[in-house]
Amino acid sequence: MAKRMIKFTPIAASVALTLGLTACGSDNDGNNYVAPTPPAESFSSEDTALFNVEVTGKAVKGAMMNAVVSVSTLDATGQMVAVPFRLAASAEAETFSAEESSQAAADAAVAASILAANPDAVLTNESGRYSVFLEDDFTGPVYITVKTSAEGDDSYLRCDAYLGCGTYDEAPAAEDDVNDGDTAIEFGEWYKTDLELSVVKFIPAVEADASGASGALGDANVARSLRANATFLTTLVSQLLIDAGEGVDAAGIANSSVDVLVQVLGPDTALLLASLLGDVSNGGAVDLTDVDGEEMLDDGILSLTQVASSIQGLADINGNMTKLIAGIKAGKVTGSDDADIAALATALQQAATNTANIFFAIATGEESDIEAALAAAFAVNNPDATDAEKAAFAAQSTGIAKKAKAAKDKAVKNGAASDAGLAKAAEKSKKALEKIGCTDDCTVGDGFYMQLAAKTTAAVTVAEAELVSIQASVTAAQADLVAVQALGGDTVVDADTAVAFANAVELLVNEAAVADLAGESNALFVQSQSLVSVATLLVANSSDYQQILDDADALVAGSSAEIDKVSTFNTELEALEAAAAQALIDFDAEVAAAAALATETNELALAAETAAMTAETASTTALSAAENAMVNNADNAAEALAKADAAIVAASDFAASVDAFEVAIAQALAAAEAYLALDADSADAQDLIDAAEAMAVTAAAKAELASEQFATAYALQLTAQDAIAKFEVLVSVKATSESLSTMTVLTSTGGEAVLDAADVLGDVINELADMGNVGEGTSTRQPNWTYAYSLDDLILILNNETTGEKINAFASYQGDQLVVAWGATLVGGDATVELMTADSQANALTDCVDFAAGTIDETQIDSCLIFTFDGEVDADTVDDAEIVNTETWNHVTIMDGDSGFTGMLNVTADDATDMGTVTLEGMSGDLDFKVMGKVDASGDEDQSMLDVMVKGDAAMGYTLSLMGAESTGYTGDVKAMYNGMMMSFGTATKVTNGLSISYIDGVTMDYTDVDLIDSSK
Repeated sequence: MAKRMIKFTPIAASVALTLGLTACGSDNDGNNYVAPTPPAESFSSEDTALFNVEVTGKAVKGAMMNAVVSVSTLDATGQMVAVPFRLAASAEAETFSAEESSQAAADAAVAASILAANPDAVLTNESGRYSVFLEDDFTGPVYITVKTSAEGDDSYLRCDAYLGCGTYDEAPAAEDDVNDGDTAIEFGEWYKTDLELSVVKFIPAVEADASGASGALGDANVARSLRANATFLTTLVSQLLIDAGEGVDAAGIANSSVDVLVQVLGPDTALLLASLLGDVSNGGAVDLTDVDGEEMLDDGILSLTQVASSIQGLADINGNMTKLIAGIKAGKVTGSDDADIAALATALQQAATNTANIFFAIATGEESDIEAALAAAFAVNNPDATDAEKAAFAAQSTGIAKKAKAAKDKAVKNGAASDAGLAKAAEKSKKALEKIGCTDDCTVGDGFYMQLAAKTTAAVTVAEAELVSIQASVTAAQADLVAVQALGGDTVVDADTAVAFANAVELLVNEAAVADLAGESNALFVQSQSLVSVATLLVANSSDYQQILDDADALVAGSSAEIDKVSTFNTELEALEAAAAQALIDFDAEVAAAAALATETNELALAAETAAMTAETASTTALSAAENAMVNNADNAAEALAKADAAIVAASDFAASVDAFEVAIAQALAAAEAYLALDADSADAQDLIDAAEAMAVTAAAKAELASEQFATAYALQLTAQDAIAKFEVLVSVKATSESLSTMTVLTSTGGEAVLDAADVLGDVINELADMGNVGEGTSTRQPNWTYAYSLDDLILILNNETTGEKINAFASYQGDQLVVAWGATLVGGDATVELMTADSQANALTDCVDFAAGTIDETQIDSCLIFTFDGEVDADTVDDAEIVNTETWNHVTIMDGDSGFTGMLNVTADDATDMGTVTLEGMSGDLDFKVMGKVDASGDEDQSMLDVMVKGDAAMGYTLSLMGAESTGYTGDVKAMYNGMMMSFGTATKVTNGLSISYIDGVTMDYTDVDLIDSSK
């Protein structure tokens, strides 16, 4: 910008006036001289403006078509101020001038003129694209809004929510690619609504600009180009910045981008978007209905896009964004104390889960799979839907599935992802979106930045490899250009050489169109700018990350250089096209050239068909091998996975070869039609058209087959992966079974220790039943045991001086209950069993009485036995009373030199129903477990059920279940947690002196000396 000011000052006016009056005085009539009125002061100003700083992007919340774009800047207080801009880059400077009564007024008039020359209206195109150009010396924040309206203009918003975006007030007329004529606003349909998205982009000074001097796609008039997409996330960022009421710089945008992404998506998912954390406006503008390939659909962008799609499917987009902003300001969205914000977070989570599940079906399955996923999501959102409503949605879902599948295929054709890459991204995104937002401390600390640095370093490495690939492609293209140039000029001397030259040019044009080096290099340029933004954020956190920024800067410079080379290539290729066209005219060879080109492109299409058929054979063979693979054990599952992976690669290669075939067909068809246009009577031209159309039918069939084979191969991969994961859990299951088989309380020897002690107690009590109320002595049935008892005081003490064993029991009548506090030290074989009791039996009995009354729980007692009778009892009435229920809670310790046991043994017996339960819970060695048994003695034969559950993460919910009777045997299964659900890993059968388990890998293992169920116990 240059400014010139011309001032007409008072001194200059005086001099001019004096010079003008030199020969003047009074007239001859003596009249007095009257001086003329001095001229008014005049100030002029002139300025030039060059608009070569491009700010471009897309407005997507679904695409916003014909949306009104407004452009302003933000002052130091965050207020919006108008800014000059244009719709095209300046080829030459614009000049503005003004003349006013003061210099300030003249300068202001020039500035106003520059601003007044702004375009009357800026509208987005069908994909939501806009571009504006700022002055070359502009620096600071630019604030851009994009708005659609429900009424009054031709702006529209496209629905990219799979479950729809509401309903029309009135059903519009059915139109292709617009709507199907019903009132539902479905996926892919355009509709009218009030929506405003915004974005703030900071334009650095030239010397600080990391983007170099290259413009978008090498436009010579564009000095710098910056991406500024307007999405729902950029709207959140811009509103946070504006509401802060402060000046905006690059650091502020970066910090707000981090806050928004972490709050809305959660820290883990935010890290998938590492390149956008420095400025979220650099990406994420993807419309799922029409993916153009500008951005790669990796797991991060896909996660972001699916959340954006999900919020569009919720009612009141604008209100929801307001709530999200409020939640972010408060430091928490998910789990917010504000009920409305918390409800929105819950709804958005469910919507994101639905979207991720649907997209996974789109990326990995067929239309039937998509319809099933749509139906499942509809059922979640509408649990009370009537059959008629379900049927209506099912009818809609057929069309939605077809459009979604077509959109996915288009995304792949446009280079946004490969089939395999998109499937993997969909899988990762589905996992990432299982939980969005952050529920704990959402503060971003050093740990987050360390992870971000690692992600950014990896992204830089990938981008560097892409740059090398682009450089190689550009070099090859330049060599091809030189070769074709050699065929022109003085080399063209007749019709034949003119035809050869023209065909070579056209074939190079076709190759350049397929390679799309301009798009590839520009995409890398934009990605590199994103990496510079996030690297700058990292360096602001720590200078240790400077190397990442240096590498990102080098990427910007490298991709910018390739953009310039591609621009030069395209310019020279256009010159070749003009030269070739002129050569054909000069030698009257236009028809001959058209015929030759049509023939050659047809041959190229045939070659592409052959390549597709070869790829088809490879894919079919690989798929057959994968389908025949077994997954019945760990080794076979691993082999099956390798074959499924190979089938996926082959199916992807098949699909890519079909895409190349379709491109070749399109070029052949265009050439044949151009030939026919020049020679309407040519049978050859018509034959070539017919051949191309026939190949198109073949290609469509092969594309469908490739899609089916990929879906099948991917399903086989999931099956193999699932089997491998199950067999990994099976290793833990088998280890747990082995541990159980050696546990003291579950082995036959351990059980016998308890049973032997019970036999002693039973014999002595039976002996004492025929004696008086008080007594002491030595048992005749168990001569190693002495006894002392009092039926009046309800005391029983048994001792074995030889082994050191003892049993103590103190009891009390409590209404209809006889409450017993007891303890014991018992020895059976090598095992010592202790029933824990308090330091004094009186205290123990008090605890048991309180427990029976319900004033304390089982954690506050030791060992208690409670008999419940059919009425109140005491010493005089107990003999005539009937026991209706028996319960015992025992703190047990078993010491056997092996695993031992410490825990709780609870037993209940209901005489009225003849039902009994046993619960054993505690630690045996390092194993924390619980046994729950139930015996039904109401029939002719006892029916028993038993569950053994092992606790702890390593056990994965291990549960061994058995049921049956002695006559029929005991059978069941062993289960563990897998993929969030209990799954059977084998069938179990009680055998003599043990247990036999047949596992899912076909291996049967016997565990001996295990007595899990015994009626005597």
